[in-house]
Amino acid sequence: MLYSNECPECKVSLVGELVYEHFLRIKKNETEALEIAEQYGATKTAGYFNRAISIYDRNKDRTVAFSCPDCNHRWDRFFIDDRGDR
Repeated sequence: MLYSNECPECKVSLVGELVYEHFLRIKKNETEALEIAEQYGATKTAGYFNRAISIYDRNKDRTVAFSCPDCNHRWDRFFIDDRGDR
């Protein structure tokens, strides 16, 4: 989870395009765009892509950090697992 909709460094919005609008632009068909958007849990008016880049650690098998696509700032995803490891 990002905990914020903006980069902690440059403060740019990380809220991306509306999922429905994205697929409508690509498919040029409202019905098909809505069907695909629903697969993402989105509707015509709700559900956005996120612009933050997830940094994945194969050994931990999870996202460990995020990166801003505009300024390349990287910040950790803080959480404690069952073993107390980060």
